[in-house]
Amino acid sequence: MKAIATKNYLFFLLLWFVSCANDDIAKPEESTLTCFDGILNGNEVTVDCGGICGGFCPLESVGILNGEVLDNIQLDPAIAYRLTGPYVIRDKASLTIPAGTVIKVEPEIGAYIAVTQGGQLFITGQPDNPVVITSASDNPTPGDWGGLVVCGKAPINGANLGRSDIIDIFYGGSESNDTSGVFNYLRIEYAGAEVNNQKFDAIAFYGVGAVTTVTRIQTHESLGNGIRFIGGAVNTKWVAATNSGDNAIAITNDWSGKGDFWYLSGSANAGIEISSDAENSMLMAIDSLSNLSIIGSSIAGGLNYKNGNGTFDLDNLYTANLSLGINVADGLATSNIDLGNFKIDTIEFDMPDANFLPTNYTGDNPSFYSEASTQGSGNRDLIPDWAIGWTNGID
Repeated sequence: MKAIATKNYLFFLLLWFVSCANDDIAKPEESTLTCFDGILNGNEVTVDCGGICGGFCPLESVGILNGEVLDNIQLDPAIAYRLTGPYVIRDKASLTIPAGTVIKVEPEIGAYIAVTQGGQLFITGQPDNPVVITSASDNPTPGDWGGLVVCGKAPINGANLGRSDIIDIFYGGSESNDTSGVFNYLRIEYAGAEVNNQKFDAIAFYGVGAVTTVTRIQTHESLGNGIRFIGGAVNTKWVAATNSGDNAIAITNDWSGKGDFWYLSGSANAGIEISSDAENSMLMAIDSLSNLSIIGSSIAGGLNYKNGNGTFDLDNLYTANLSLGINVADGLATSNIDLGNFKIDTIEFDMPDANFLPTNYTGDNPSFYSEASTQGSGNRDLIPDWAIGWTNGID
């Protein structure tokens, strides 16, 4: 009997040891499966390395960004990131870039960051600690890298869906209140690379919805446009675009948002270019722009209005150092002004060039603009209070 009891004891003891051993065996959790997918996921330090994945991460690989974002990723501001190719945030995925994060982009390799429909980008900079995306070159120049491309589901002119320039991503739809994330205290430098005779915009908003937050952003030294709106309904406030190789701001194809407190200086073409596709003439949205400073010189004027459809209300514009204030570029724009669909409540032409012309408009509505002293974006041609501490290249 005693022998049987001893055997039973030893049997159950063996079972207990086996059970404990099995508990100690690492079971592949769902999250660790991402350690073999070639994508930066979760709390990985670099692709498939660090964080939940463990292992030694070669120093040269830490902080490398490229490929696709298919999950919810948050960057670490303590890491010096390098963008080494296209980095695309896909549907139902998100990328969070916290205050103080700096991303340096390898020049001349076609790198860019894109948000596709359904993806979201959350940039959460602070007044003295912005998020900065800039060239990795020791001697950076405009056009070193592509830019930021954001594609939403809001309406565009002429079609339900469009496809973005250069990188060919769908945008547009019927969801005016779509959101592509939050862009707050962001500075983008030396973007605007040229690909197949087309230039990236430093930031392009394609059909981006009204629930997207865009506040306190700057583009600096872009080879192309600083910022371009292609349809959509996103609103913007406290925006700076400095030293753009094309337009500081380009507005196309029935953007229906509002722009408030824009500081635009040093653009090669125009401060603001407003246009639409000529074949898509039925523009219905009302664009509202207020509290703008446009500092020349710009060869196409402070405002360049062409293919003139839609309704535009502008108020409290300050301009300086221009040779042409309001460029009405064609007959369509002239006709739309004649109809009262393009109005400027108050504009100031300060420190004009010697042969300055307020406008080349020759139509039947010369009172479409009125002149008076204004503060523009807040401090006339000087840096506005809202831009202090986080912008670059504004005196």
